[in-house]
Amino acid sequence: MNSIPQSDKLADLPVAELEAAITQFLKPVTQRLPDKRLGRVVRLAVQGISSSQSPLITQMARGLGRSSKTIWAMAKRFYRFLSNPRLSHRDLLKGLYAHAQQTVAHYAPEYVVVALDPVNFEKPYTEKLEGVSTVMKSTPPALDGKKRLTRGYPAMTATIVNLPVPAVTYANWFSYTTADFLSQNYEIERAIRLTHALFPTQSLRFVGDAGLDDQKIFRQIMQVQAQGIIRAYHNRLIEVYNDRLDRWETEHLLDLAGCILLEVDLLVDFTHARKVRQVKVQLGWFQFRLPDLPQPMWALVVHHPEEQRDLVLLTNVPIATPAEARLVYDQWRHRPHIEHTYRFQQEAGLDVEDMRVQSLEAMRRLFVLVLLTALFVYQIAQSWPEPAISWLRSLGGKLGLKTDLDGLYVLLAGIGAVFATAASLTFAFHHPFPFLSIRSG
Repeated sequence: MNSIPQSDKLADLPVAELEAAITQFLKPVTQRLPDKRLGRVVRLAVQGISSSQSPLITQMARGLGRSSKTIWAMAKRFYRFLSNPRLSHRDLLKGLYAHAQQTVAHYAPEYVVVALDPVNFEKPYTEKLEGVSTVMKSTPPALDGKKRLTRGYPAMTATIVNLPVPAVTYANWFSYTTADFLSQNYEIERAIRLTHALFPTQSLRFVGDAGLDDQKIFRQIMQVQAQGIIRAYHNRLIEVYNDRLDRWETEHLLDLAGCILLEVDLLVDFTHARKVRQVKVQLGWFQFRLPDLPQPMWALVVHHPEEQRDLVLLTNVPIATPAEARLVYDQWRHRPHIEHTYRFQQEAGLDVEDMRVQSLEAMRRLFVLVLLTALFVYQIAQSWPEPAISWLRSLGGKLGLKTDLDGLYVLLAGIGAVFATAASLTFAFHHPFPFLSIRSG
């Protein structure tokens, strides 16, 4: 990027501070690239995505300070980076995972709770792009309110969700139609194995929503000496020990969960539509086994009396006391945090689905860059002092009302406004507006 002239106007903007923060944040990534110039392009790309809130190359280039009359030079630099044969998206992923290791080392949690979540990204009008697949989407739903089939790309991520900032331990943007795809279960297995390889001495607990309650997934979790907490969806056959008759008996999981003794009453805070509501839930649990698994399993039943419905969690974490039951439930409640991260990447935040490059490799590189940008905004929100964060949010559109949300979206808008203003002032410095042509006309 061309140097920005240090005028009085720019001196009041935290451009240098944000650029320094990006440089520091990206060190785990840039240190692993084969050329320092590539690291500089990565820093510019994260700055460009932050400025434009978009993965579109021309939008990214527009948000960077320049002295030339067009943005084509910067756009070409990004396009060359996305097709550079000297590196792969895996080089960027290594830096992303190194950042996760640094984050965990900094906070040193007792447990690392990792959310496993497949997600589909929509490209609704795409027909001929490399690897474009048919995926299932539920948001927005079809006209009948149900899920719908559309064109797009599947992805798999594993994200640490019990720290003040998220950290990604696995990310892959893939295709159902390319030769390197085996199965979605294989992607989940890779996420589990790689997370364990990154944190071989940490206590890992993988959490997942309905649809991941597969015996193969629990077997994979057990193979790396980790623990899992996954929401039950299938009314599978299980074996439960009958103390009175001294034998194992076969039961249906969800049928048995609906008639067990609920031993613990718990008040839980739920946030919906910006309102916090305290709800009473009841907990019960029982031990069972599945023939194909080497370890016993437990089912934690969470009953909502107001709604008269049950949430059943399957886990290999031993549950013998109310305190252990509450801990399992609290750790599973971290899982929805990954949904907020996805929305920040997909919708009004960084709009990852709007990338318009043609090769699958370029998409994968852009996907990692968007992930890094999202994590950078989280890092700013957590590490910068409150007066600086408030200033950026005010610039980003905070109204100063009691109903304001002090979230990531207005913070991102504020960061983008700083970079966009600096780019505009730099361009006007080198190319003043031709006022004479208007006045004389």
